[in-house]
Amino acid sequence: MEVGYYYKKRPEKSKSKYEVLVFDLEHKPFPPVIIFYDDQKGRLAKNTLRSYLNALLPFFTWLDRYSIYQGQRVKWDSEVDAVRHAVETYLKDELKCAVIIKDDYSTVEKTVNSPSSAQQFVSAANTFYKTMIRKNIYLYKINPLIHIQDKAKNEQSEQTGEREGKPRMSAQGGTEEAVEATHRRWTDSYFKVINDEWIPVVIADKDLPYQVYNAGKKVGWTLRETVIARLLFETGARASEIIEMTMGDYRKRRKILEANVIDKGSRKVRRKFIRFTNDTLTLLKRYVNTERREVDPLGLKFEQLPDSAPIFLTQRNTPLSHNSWYRHWVKAIQAEGLSLNPHKARHWYVTNRMRMIKETAQNEGELKQKMDELVVYMAWRSGEDMLDVYEHFFTEEEAVKAIDEFTASMKKQEQEYLKGRSSKRKKPEKKQAETVEVPTSIMADIQEDPDIAGLFEELENG
Repeated sequence: MEVGYYYKKRPEKSKSKYEVLVFDLEHKPFPPVIIFYDDQKGRLAKNTLRSYLNALLPFFTWLDRYSIYQGQRVKWDSEVDAVRHAVETYLKDELKCAVIIKDDYSTVEKTVNSPSSAQQFVSAANTFYKTMIRKNIYLYKINPLIHIQDKAKNEQSEQTGEREGKPRMSAQGGTEEAVEATHRRWTDSYFKVINDEWIPVVIADKDLPYQVYNAGKKVGWTLRETVIARLLFETGARASEIIEMTMGDYRKRRKILEANVIDKGSRKVRRKFIRFTNDTLTLLKRYVNTERREVDPLGLKFEQLPDSAPIFLTQRNTPLSHNSWYRHWVKAIQAEGLSLNPHKARHWYVTNRMRMIKETAQNEGELKQKMDELVVYMAWRSGEDMLDVYEHFFTEEEAVKAIDEFTASMKKQEQEYLKGRSSKRKKPEKKQAETVEVPTSIMADIQEDPDIAGLFEELENG
Protein backbone atom coordinates (compact mmCIF):
# COMPACT_ATOMS: atom_id res chain seq x y z
CA MET A 1 0.00 0.00 0.00
CA GLU A 2 1.31 3.47 -0.96
CA VAL A 3 2.03 5.35 2.24
CA GLY A 4 4.74 7.88 1.55
CA TYR A 5 8.45 8.42 1.27
CA TYR A 6 10.40 6.64 3.99
CA TYR A 7 13.92 5.75 4.99
CA LYS A 8 15.86 2.85 6.46
CA LYS A 9 19.04 2.97 8.48
CA ARG A 10 22.25 1.39 7.25
CA PRO A 11 22.71 -2.18 8.55
CA GLU A 12 25.39 -2.40 11.25
CA LYS A 13 27.72 -4.56 9.16
CA SER A 14 27.31 -2.52 6.01
CA LYS A 15 30.35 -0.79 4.53
CA SER A 16 28.31 1.76 2.59
CA LYS A 17 29.19 5.41 3.24
CA TYR A 18 25.50 6.28 3.45
CA GLU A 19 23.86 6.07 6.87
CA VAL A 20 20.30 6.06 5.56
CA LEU A 21 18.63 4.98 2.36
CA VAL A 22 15.52 6.92 1.34
CA PHE A 23 12.72 5.39 -0.76
CA ASP A 24 10.07 6.97 -2.96
CA LEU A 25 6.43 5.96 -3.49
CA GLU A 26 7.53 3.09 -5.72
CA HIS A 27 9.98 1.86 -3.06
CA LYS A 28 12.96 2.84 -5.16
CA PRO A 29 16.02 4.61 -3.67
CA PHE A 30 15.73 8.39 -3.91
CA PRO A 31 19.31 9.73 -4.34
CA PRO A 32 18.70 13.46 -3.72
CA VAL A 33 17.75 13.04 -0.06
CA ILE A 34 20.26 10.24 0.46
CA ILE A 35 23.02 12.57 -0.75
CA PHE A 36 21.57 15.50 1.21
CA TYR A 37 21.63 13.51 4.45
CA ASP A 38 25.19 12.32 3.85
CA ASP A 39 26.38 15.84 3.00
CA GLN A 40 24.79 17.51 6.01
CA LYS A 41 25.63 14.94 8.70
CA GLY A 42 28.93 16.69 9.40
CA ARG A 43 27.37 20.16 9.26
CA LEU A 44 24.19 19.81 11.31
CA ALA A 45 23.62 18.27 14.72
CA LYS A 46 22.25 14.74 14.42
CA ASN A 47 18.87 15.63 15.93
CA THR A 48 18.56 18.68 13.67
CA LEU A 49 19.37 16.64 10.58
CA ARG A 50 16.87 13.96 11.57
CA SER A 51 14.17 16.59 12.13
CA TYR A 52 14.96 18.08 8.72
CA LEU A 53 14.49 14.64 7.20
CA ASN A 54 11.15 14.33 9.00
CA ALA A 55 10.09 17.70 7.59
CA LEU A 56 11.18 17.00 4.01
CA LEU A 57 9.79 13.54 3.36
CA PRO A 58 6.08 14.44 3.66
CA PHE A 59 6.72 17.33 1.25
CA PHE A 60 8.26 15.06 -1.39
CA THR A 61 5.41 12.61 -0.91
CA TRP A 62 2.93 15.43 -1.53
CA LEU A 63 5.01 16.66 -4.47
CA ASP A 64 4.72 13.28 -6.21
CA ARG A 65 0.98 13.06 -5.66
CA TYR A 66 -0.50 16.51 -6.03
CA SER A 67 1.84 19.24 -7.26
CA ILE A 68 0.86 21.03 -10.50
CA TYR A 69 2.27 24.22 -12.03
CA GLN A 70 1.03 25.62 -15.33
CA GLY A 71 -0.57 22.31 -16.16
CA GLN A 72 2.60 20.29 -15.56
CA ARG A 73 3.58 17.98 -12.72
CA VAL A 74 6.22 19.60 -10.49
CA LYS A 75 9.27 17.57 -9.58
CA TRP A 76 11.89 18.42 -6.97
CA ASP A 77 14.31 19.43 -9.76
CA SER A 78 11.85 21.54 -11.77
CA GLU A 79 12.69 25.15 -12.57
CA VAL A 80 12.79 27.71 -9.75
CA ASP A 81 9.31 29.23 -10.17
CA ALA A 82 7.67 25.80 -10.28
CA VAL A 83 9.43 24.64 -7.10
CA ARG A 84 8.63 27.90 -5.33
CA HIS A 85 4.95 27.60 -6.33
CA ALA A 86 4.89 24.01 -5.06
CA VAL A 87 6.35 25.04 -1.70
CA GLU A 88 3.82 27.86 -1.40
CA THR A 89 0.93 25.49 -2.17
CA TYR A 90 2.26 22.91 0.29
CA LEU A 91 2.49 25.54 3.05
CA LYS A 92 -1.12 26.60 2.41
CA ASP A 93 -2.84 23.29 1.65
CA GLU A 94 -0.91 20.83 3.82
CA LEU A 95 0.57 22.91 6.64
CA LYS A 96 -2.48 25.21 6.82
CA CYS A 97 -0.40 28.39 6.85
CA ALA A 98 -1.50 31.78 5.59
CA VAL A 99 0.88 32.77 2.79
CA ILE A 100 0.90 36.40 1.66
CA ILE A 101 2.79 37.10 -1.58
CA LYS A 102 4.79 40.33 -1.58
CA ASP A 103 6.69 41.92 -4.46
CA ASP A 104 9.69 39.59 -4.24
CA TYR A 105 9.11 37.37 -1.20
CA SER A 106 6.26 35.82 0.78
CA THR A 107 5.35 35.91 4.44
CA VAL A 108 4.11 32.76 6.13
CA GLU A 109 1.89 32.94 9.18
CA LYS A 110 1.00 29.84 11.15
CA THR A 111 -2.65 29.34 12.02
CA VAL A 112 -4.24 27.34 14.84
CA ASN A 113 -4.29 24.35 12.48
CA SER A 114 -0.63 24.60 11.48
CA PRO A 115 1.93 22.13 12.85
CA SER A 116 4.83 23.42 14.91
CA SER A 117 7.22 22.28 12.17
CA ALA A 118 6.36 24.94 9.55
CA GLN A 119 9.56 26.92 10.15
CA GLN A 120 11.53 23.70 10.26
CA PHE A 121 10.21 22.69 6.86
CA VAL A 122 11.23 26.02 5.32
CA SER A 123 14.72 25.72 6.84
CA ALA A 124 15.04 22.09 5.76
CA ALA A 125 13.97 22.80 2.16
CA ASN A 126 16.36 25.74 2.03
CA THR A 127 19.27 23.58 3.19
CA PHE A 128 18.27 20.74 0.85
CA TYR A 129 18.47 22.95 -2.24
CA LYS A 130 21.69 24.49 -1.04
CA THR A 131 23.23 21.00 -1.00
CA MET A 132 21.76 20.12 -4.40
CA ILE A 133 23.29 23.27 -5.93
CA ARG A 134 26.68 22.79 -4.30
CA LYS A 135 26.73 19.17 -5.52
CA ASN A 136 25.76 20.30 -9.07
CA ILE A 137 22.61 18.18 -8.92
CA TYR A 138 19.98 20.97 -9.10
CA LEU A 139 20.82 22.34 -12.53
CA TYR A 140 19.16 25.76 -12.25
CA LYS A 141 21.83 26.97 -9.77
CA ILE A 142 19.37 29.25 -7.92
CA ASN A 143 17.98 28.22 -4.56
CA PRO A 144 14.15 28.45 -4.86
CA LEU A 145 13.96 29.06 -1.10
CA ILE A 146 16.35 32.05 -1.02
CA HIS A 147 15.23 35.67 -1.33
CA ILE A 148 17.85 36.99 -3.75
CA GLN A 149 17.43 40.68 -2.94
CA ASP A 150 17.73 40.07 0.81
CA LYS A 151 20.85 38.04 0.18
CA ALA A 152 22.34 40.88 -1.89
CA LYS A 153 21.50 43.41 0.83
CA ASN A 154 23.16 41.24 3.46
CA GLU A 155 26.28 40.91 1.34
CA GLN A 156 26.38 44.67 0.78
CA SER A 157 25.94 45.39 4.48
CA GLU A 158 28.97 43.27 5.22
CA GLN A 159 31.07 45.76 3.25
CA THR A 160 29.48 49.03 4.38
CA GLY A 161 28.43 48.38 7.98
CA GLU A 162 30.28 48.73 11.25
CA ARG A 163 32.17 45.49 10.65
CA GLU A 164 33.72 46.53 7.34
CA GLY A 165 35.82 43.81 5.76
CA LYS A 166 34.70 41.22 8.31
CA PRO A 167 32.57 38.37 6.89
CA ARG A 168 29.46 37.49 8.83
CA MET A 169 27.87 34.12 9.29
CA SER A 170 26.04 32.68 6.28
CA ALA A 171 22.30 32.20 6.81
CA GLN A 172 22.70 28.65 5.64
CA GLY A 173 26.02 27.99 7.32
CA GLY A 174 24.95 24.94 9.28
CA THR A 175 24.31 26.72 12.57
CA GLU A 176 21.42 25.51 14.67
CA GLU A 177 18.07 27.02 13.84
CA ALA A 178 17.70 28.86 17.11
CA VAL A 179 20.88 30.82 16.54
CA GLU A 180 20.04 31.53 12.94
CA ALA A 181 16.65 32.98 13.88
CA THR A 182 18.17 35.31 16.45
CA HIS A 183 21.35 36.15 14.58
CA ARG A 184 19.39 37.83 11.80
CA ARG A 185 16.48 40.15 12.36
CA TRP A 186 15.16 39.38 8.86
CA THR A 187 15.94 36.01 7.31
CA ASP A 188 17.00 35.79 3.67
CA SER A 189 14.54 32.95 3.09
CA TYR A 190 12.00 33.64 0.32
CA PHE A 191 9.30 32.31 2.67
CA LYS A 192 9.50 34.26 5.93
CA VAL A 193 7.67 32.62 8.84
CA ILE A 194 6.64 35.66 10.87
CA ASN A 195 5.00 34.11 13.93
CA ASP A 196 7.12 31.08 14.73
CA GLU A 197 8.48 30.57 18.27
CA TRP A 198 11.46 28.24 18.26
CA ILE A 199 12.09 28.20 22.02
CA PRO A 200 10.33 25.33 23.83
CA VAL A 201 9.01 26.10 27.31
CA VAL A 202 11.47 23.76 28.96
CA ILE A 203 14.41 25.64 27.48
CA ALA A 204 13.10 29.03 28.61
CA ASP A 205 12.80 27.83 32.23
CA LYS A 206 15.64 29.51 34.11
CA ASP A 207 15.36 27.01 36.97
CA LEU A 208 15.81 23.90 34.82
CA PRO A 209 19.43 23.09 35.86
CA TYR A 210 18.56 23.24 39.55
CA GLN A 211 15.56 20.98 39.05
CA VAL A 212 17.91 18.44 37.47
CA TYR A 213 20.50 18.79 40.25
CA ASN A 214 17.74 18.28 42.81
CA ALA A 215 16.50 15.21 40.92
CA GLY A 216 20.02 13.79 41.09
CA LYS A 217 20.09 14.24 44.86
CA LYS A 218 16.80 12.39 45.18
CA VAL A 219 18.12 9.29 43.42
CA GLY A 220 21.56 9.42 45.03
CA TRP A 221 23.78 10.66 42.27
CA THR A 222 27.47 10.35 43.02
CA LEU A 223 29.85 13.28 42.55
CA ARG A 224 30.58 12.00 39.06
CA GLU A 225 26.98 12.39 37.84
CA THR A 226 26.63 15.74 39.60
CA VAL A 227 29.79 17.15 38.01
CA ILE A 228 28.77 16.00 34.54
CA ALA A 229 25.30 17.52 34.90
CA ARG A 230 26.76 20.84 36.04
CA LEU A 231 29.19 20.86 33.13
CA LEU A 232 26.32 20.22 30.71
CA PHE A 233 24.38 23.28 31.82
CA GLU A 234 27.36 25.57 32.47
CA THR A 235 29.21 24.94 29.21
CA GLY A 236 26.63 24.01 26.58
CA ALA A 237 28.85 21.09 25.58
CA ARG A 238 27.50 17.75 24.42
CA ALA A 239 27.44 14.95 26.96
CA SER A 240 29.95 12.91 24.94
CA GLU A 241 32.38 15.84 24.84
CA ILE A 242 32.35 16.07 28.63
CA ILE A 243 32.42 12.35 29.36
CA GLU A 244 35.45 11.79 27.10
CA MET A 245 37.63 14.52 28.67
CA THR A 246 41.11 13.60 29.86
CA MET A 247 43.36 15.24 32.43
CA GLY A 248 45.41 16.65 29.57
CA ASP A 249 42.31 18.33 28.17
CA TYR A 250 42.06 20.29 31.40
CA ARG A 251 45.75 21.02 31.91
CA LYS A 252 46.49 22.27 28.41
CA ARG A 253 44.26 25.30 28.74
CA ARG A 254 45.79 28.52 30.05
CA LYS A 255 42.94 29.21 32.48
CA ILE A 256 42.04 26.96 35.42
CA LEU A 257 38.33 27.18 34.63
CA GLU A 258 38.70 25.87 31.09
CA ALA A 259 39.21 22.56 29.31
CA ASN A 260 39.61 21.37 25.74
CA VAL A 261 37.08 18.93 24.32
CA ILE A 262 36.77 16.91 21.12
CA ASP A 263 34.26 18.74 18.96
CA LYS A 264 31.78 16.67 16.99
CA GLY A 265 33.05 16.28 13.44
CA SER A 266 36.58 17.41 14.31
CA ARG A 267 38.08 13.94 13.74
CA LYS A 268 39.28 13.69 17.34
CA VAL A 269 41.03 17.07 17.19
CA ARG A 270 40.54 19.11 20.37
CA ARG A 271 39.80 22.43 18.72
CA LYS A 272 36.96 23.44 21.04
CA PHE A 273 37.13 24.68 24.62
CA ILE A 274 34.61 24.93 27.44
CA ARG A 275 34.50 27.21 30.46
CA PHE A 276 32.82 26.50 33.79
CA THR A 277 32.46 27.88 37.32
CA ASN A 278 34.88 27.62 40.21
CA ASP A 279 32.26 25.70 42.22
CA THR A 280 32.14 23.00 39.56
CA LEU A 281 35.95 22.82 39.43
CA THR A 282 35.96 22.27 43.20
CA LEU A 283 33.48 19.40 42.83
CA LEU A 284 35.48 17.97 39.93
CA LYS A 285 38.68 17.90 41.98
CA ARG A 286 36.82 16.39 44.91
CA TYR A 287 35.47 13.65 42.64
CA VAL A 288 38.93 12.84 41.27
CA ASN A 289 40.52 12.80 44.74
CA THR A 290 37.80 10.64 46.33
CA GLU A 291 35.43 8.54 44.20
CA ARG A 292 37.74 8.23 41.23
CA ARG A 293 40.79 7.55 43.36
CA GLU A 294 38.97 4.65 45.05
CA VAL A 295 38.58 2.77 41.74
CA ASP A 296 42.04 3.71 40.42
CA PRO A 297 44.45 0.84 41.27
CA LEU A 298 47.30 3.38 41.59
CA GLY A 299 45.26 5.64 43.84
CA LEU A 300 46.51 8.78 42.09
CA LYS A 301 45.28 12.24 43.01
CA PHE A 302 44.28 15.09 40.72
CA GLU A 303 47.79 16.49 40.38
CA GLN A 304 49.38 13.04 39.93
CA LEU A 305 47.28 11.67 37.07
CA PRO A 306 48.95 11.57 33.63
CA ASP A 307 47.55 13.70 30.82
CA SER A 308 46.22 10.62 29.06
CA ALA A 309 44.05 9.55 32.01
CA PRO A 310 40.30 9.84 31.44
CA ILE A 311 38.68 12.06 34.06
CA PHE A 312 35.54 9.98 34.47
CA LEU A 313 35.76 6.26 35.31
CA THR A 314 33.33 3.42 35.95
CA GLN A 315 33.45 1.30 39.09
CA ARG A 316 35.47 -1.24 37.05
CA ASN A 317 38.21 1.34 36.37
CA THR A 318 37.28 1.68 32.71
CA PRO A 319 36.60 4.96 30.91
CA LEU A 320 33.00 6.03 31.42
CA SER A 321 30.86 5.62 28.32
CA HIS A 322 27.85 7.66 27.31
CA ASN A 323 25.52 4.68 27.71
CA SER A 324 26.75 3.93 31.22
CA TRP A 325 26.30 7.54 32.28
CA TYR A 326 22.93 7.93 30.54
CA ARG A 327 21.27 5.35 32.80
CA HIS A 328 21.91 7.61 35.79
CA TRP A 329 20.53 10.63 33.95
CA VAL A 330 17.31 8.83 33.00
CA LYS A 331 16.78 7.56 36.53
CA ALA A 332 16.93 11.08 37.97
CA ILE A 333 14.84 12.69 35.23
CA GLN A 334 12.07 10.12 35.59
CA ALA A 335 12.09 10.44 39.37
CA GLU A 336 11.47 14.17 39.03
CA GLY A 337 8.69 13.65 36.46
CA LEU A 338 10.58 15.49 33.71
CA SER A 339 10.84 14.67 30.01
CA LEU A 340 14.34 15.81 29.20
CA ASN A 341 17.14 14.35 27.12
CA PRO A 342 20.71 15.56 27.83
CA HIS A 343 20.91 17.54 24.60
CA LYS A 344 18.21 19.87 25.96
CA ALA A 345 20.82 21.16 28.43
CA ARG A 346 22.75 22.43 25.42
CA HIS A 347 19.64 24.16 24.08
CA TRP A 348 18.98 25.61 27.53
CA TYR A 349 22.49 27.05 27.59
CA VAL A 350 22.10 28.65 24.17
CA THR A 351 18.66 30.07 24.96
CA ASN A 352 19.81 31.70 28.16
CA ARG A 353 23.09 32.95 26.71
CA MET A 354 21.07 34.60 23.96
CA ARG A 355 18.67 36.07 26.45
CA MET A 356 21.57 37.67 28.31
CA ILE A 357 23.16 38.91 25.08
CA LYS A 358 19.93 40.60 24.06
CA GLU A 359 19.49 42.16 27.48
CA THR A 360 23.04 43.51 27.75
CA ALA A 361 24.02 44.45 24.19
CA GLN A 362 24.33 48.25 23.95
CA ASN A 363 23.91 48.50 20.19
CA GLU A 364 23.44 46.47 17.02
CA GLY A 365 27.18 46.11 16.47
CA GLU A 366 27.73 44.66 19.93
CA LEU A 367 24.76 42.33 19.49
CA LYS A 368 26.23 40.94 16.27
CA GLN A 369 29.66 40.55 17.83
CA LYS A 370 28.39 38.66 20.85
CA MET A 371 26.24 36.42 18.67
CA ASP A 372 29.28 35.64 16.53
CA GLU A 373 31.28 34.85 19.66
CA LEU A 374 28.59 32.43 20.75
CA VAL A 375 28.56 30.72 17.34
CA VAL A 376 32.30 30.08 17.54
CA TYR A 377 32.26 29.00 21.19
CA MET A 378 29.55 26.44 20.41
CA ALA A 379 31.62 25.26 17.40
CA TRP A 380 28.65 25.34 15.05
CA ARG A 381 29.24 24.60 11.38
CA SER A 382 28.93 27.74 9.30
CA GLY A 383 29.97 26.80 5.81
CA GLU A 384 33.25 27.55 4.12
CA ASP A 385 33.56 31.01 5.68
CA MET A 386 33.83 29.70 9.25
CA LEU A 387 37.60 30.05 9.46
CA ASP A 388 37.48 33.54 7.98
CA VAL A 389 34.87 34.55 10.55
CA TYR A 390 37.06 33.20 13.34
CA GLU A 391 40.21 34.96 12.17
CA HIS A 392 38.54 38.31 11.58
CA PHE A 393 36.59 39.11 14.67
CA PHE A 394 36.63 36.50 17.43
CA THR A 395 39.11 36.31 20.27
CA GLU A 396 38.92 33.90 23.16
CA GLU A 397 39.40 36.72 25.65
CA GLU A 398 36.21 38.39 24.49
CA ALA A 399 34.35 35.10 24.61
CA VAL A 400 35.64 34.27 28.10
CA LYS A 401 34.37 37.60 29.42
CA ALA A 402 30.91 36.92 28.02
CA ILE A 403 30.92 33.38 29.43
CA ASP A 404 31.93 34.58 32.89
CA GLU A 405 29.10 37.10 32.92
CA PHE A 406 26.70 34.31 32.07
CA THR A 407 27.98 31.80 34.65
CA ALA A 408 27.97 34.48 37.36
CA SER A 409 24.32 35.14 36.57
CA MET A 410 23.66 31.41 36.61
CA LYS A 411 25.24 31.04 40.06
CA LYS A 412 23.08 33.88 41.39
CA GLN A 413 19.98 32.23 39.96
CA GLU A 414 20.95 28.94 41.60
CA GLN A 415 21.24 30.64 44.97
CA GLU A 416 17.83 32.23 44.57
CA TYR A 417 16.36 28.89 43.63
CA LEU A 418 17.83 27.17 46.65
CA LYS A 419 16.41 29.90 48.88
CA GLY A 420 12.94 29.24 47.52
CA ARG A 421 12.51 32.50 45.65
CA SER A 422 12.37 30.93 42.21
CA SER A 423 9.23 30.99 40.12
CA LYS A 424 6.93 27.98 40.02
CA ARG A 425 8.45 25.14 38.10
CA LYS A 426 7.24 24.68 34.57
CA LYS A 427 7.06 21.17 33.25
CA PRO A 428 9.14 20.67 30.10
CA GLU A 429 7.60 19.72 26.83
CA LYS A 430 7.43 16.06 26.00
CA LYS A 431 9.84 15.16 23.28
CA GLN A 432 7.94 14.48 20.07
CA ALA A 433 8.40 11.10 18.49
CA GLU A 434 10.55 11.13 15.37
CA THR A 435 8.99 9.91 12.13
CA VAL A 436 10.14 10.03 8.54
CA GLU A 437 9.34 9.99 4.76
CA VAL A 438 10.95 11.04 1.15
CA PRO A 439 11.53 12.41 -2.81
CA THR A 440 12.06 11.09 -6.52
CA SER A 441 13.90 10.95 -9.97
CA ILE A 442 17.38 12.16 -10.76
CA MET A 443 20.14 11.85 -13.33
CA ALA A 444 21.12 8.34 -14.33
CA ASP A 445 24.70 8.53 -13.13
CA ILE A 446 23.58 9.48 -9.62
CA GLN A 447 20.77 6.92 -9.65
CA GLU A 448 23.42 4.28 -10.31
CA ASP A 449 25.67 5.32 -7.43
CA PRO A 450 27.32 2.01 -6.37
CA ASP A 451 27.16 2.94 -2.67
CA ILE A 452 23.43 3.55 -2.88
CA ALA A 453 22.87 0.41 -4.93
CA GLY A 454 24.96 -1.63 -2.52
CA LEU A 455 23.14 -0.33 0.52
CA PHE A 456 19.78 -0.95 -1.18
CA GLU A 457 20.80 -4.56 -1.83
CA GLU A 458 21.89 -5.03 1.79
CA LEU A 459 18.56 -3.73 3.05
CA GLU A 460 16.64 -5.92 0.62
CA ASN A 461 18.54 -8.99 1.81
CA GLY A 462 18.69 -7.94 5.45
